[in-house]
Amino acid sequence: MKYFSRYLPLADEARQQSLYILASGHQLIPPHASYPPTSHPADHQFRWEQGRTLQEYQLVYIANGGGLFESRSAGRRRIEAETLFILFPGEWHRYSPDPETGWDEYWVAFQGRIAETLIAESALSPSDPLLGGQPTERMQHEFVQIMEEMRREAIGYQKVIGARTMLIMATATASSLRRGFEGTDILNAIERGKTILFEQMEQNINMEEMAATLGVGYSLFRKSFRKYIGMSPAQYHLELRINEASHLLRTTTLPIAAIGLRVGFESAGYFCRIFKRKTGQSPGEHRNMAQG
Repeated sequence: MKYFSRYLPLADEARQQSLYILASGHQLIPPHASYPPTSHPADHQFRWEQGRTLQEYQLVYIANGGGLFESRSAGRRRIEAETLFILFPGEWHRYSPDPETGWDEYWVAFQGRIAETLIAESALSPSDPLLGGQPTERMQHEFVQIMEEMRREAIGYQKVIGARTMLIMATATASSLRRGFEGTDILNAIERGKTILFEQMEQNINMEEMAATLGVGYSLFRKSFRKYIGMSPAQYHLELRINEASHLLRTTTLPIAAIGLRVGFESAGYFCRIFKRKTGQSPGEHRNMAQG
């Protein structure tokens, strides 16, 4: 498939979705070919000399080849193969493949009330709109599936392509975040630390001593653990305890005090206070809801 683009007719119901797709496409631009193709609507056409401004978000993925990207906030950037970038509404921009290489481009345009939240939670911003090093096979698969759904327009397809667009964003963001940890000693320490915290769930653990046994300073370990996992080692350990207590409350008839002791709380009162603070329910309420 060397070229495909589809701009969707949208019912009012589709526009009420938290994220809805406006259009998507693919274009394989050979070396020395004119760019962009002339089959887009007038408000989506642009020339390099003028650039353009859109009213929606667009994700653009360059699978092969390379070129240039420029926007008002980001300035001019080099685009290599396996790069995903985003076009922001109201943000002037332009981009084009190298004449000597061309490129293989996939794109999807979207809007919706969740779009801004989705972008804010990603690693993308108007001043930093590029994410390099995105695996081609995975990215191509998601874009191709979006286009196939758009070809068929089977019932419910808008929900499917909206979810796949969110998956592209989540996958690209996670890939970029993980790349900074791959092959590092600190990642090894984090993984070993997680194992210790799980295996010693019922024990009180001195986090500084654990970091020392892992061969890393506690400050660096805590900061890196929080960045990688999303919470501190102590919080992670507490969440493991609460999850295990929830499981025991739902699946056993053990007394609440016994469950608290089993997961490492020194007293039933302290266990009940922490469990309610974390879950919004007392252990008794949690058990009754699970059973009823």
